[in-house]
Amino acid sequence: MGIIDSLFQNPRATIMMLLLALPGRMLAISVHESAHGWVAEKCGDPTARQAGRITINPLKHLDPLGIVMMLLIGIGWAKPVPVNPMHFRNLRKDDLKVSIAGITANLILFLICALILYSIMGSAIAQIPQYRSQLEAHLNGAECYITSYNGQLCYMWSNGNSYYYSPMADILKNAMYYSHELIRPIYGEIAEYLYTMLGYCMVTNIMLAIFNLIPLPPLDGYHVLNDLLLKKPLFASRQANTVASLVMVVLLFTGILSRILEVASGFVFAGVGKVAGAIYSSIGIL
Repeated sequence: MGIIDSLFQNPRATIMMLLLALPGRMLAISVHESAHGWVAEKCGDPTARQAGRITINPLKHLDPLGIVMMLLIGIGWAKPVPVNPMHFRNLRKDDLKVSIAGITANLILFLICALILYSIMGSAIAQIPQYRSQLEAHLNGAECYITSYNGQLCYMWSNGNSYYYSPMADILKNAMYYSHELIRPIYGEIAEYLYTMLGYCMVTNIMLAIFNLIPLPPLDGYHVLNDLLLKKPLFASRQANTVASLVMVVLLFTGILSRILEVASGFVFAGVGKVAGAIYSSIGIL
């Protein structure tokens, strides 16, 4: 697995990455599960409240294997929040509400993180000098700057005796991964780490939302599909859960699951990056 190889090749950087990612991942899982319980309570079921699960305290939600998978591959699971549909006022409708609650909570947290992260990035970009050419930038001794290169607007930064560059379109799409190149030179090391933590939180929430949309039991996506179209019993049979688990294992270890999440999240980040770019242009940052 990639994380294992990274631990052997660069243990310090890998451990630092895991530590910076941990708060956002714990928050994402806790918010997801707590949202299920909170909506269930609103629908008449007090089970989650009585079990102490309507909380963002991760210790109340963690599943040992799920947290290991979260650390290793970025996607894991928590202990399911106990729900008793017999307390629902409208069985099918309330199950749908509870099912989409976790996904909705992750999407809201993703948007909050994105708003903060792109605000910080915009503030950093506003302080980076822009030049008409590389020559003009070098004559002014700029260590990092923005200029047109190969027909597109690019960010250039110095790393010792060499200059590196990345198109601004790529930076806007992958804003969470440019903390060292873009945030550190402007705001310093501590800001870089905080920005990185925020980026991991943003990525984890959108990944968790997409993952839970997969229509396999016991994921939320299956409940949504069942409540809207299949109209079968609320909870899948033991046999169906076993088959679904086997399918999930195959998707995981063949890399198909990672590819699905990567492609789907890529569309989301591309869209967010375009919106951010348009806003930056409208207020004169770019």
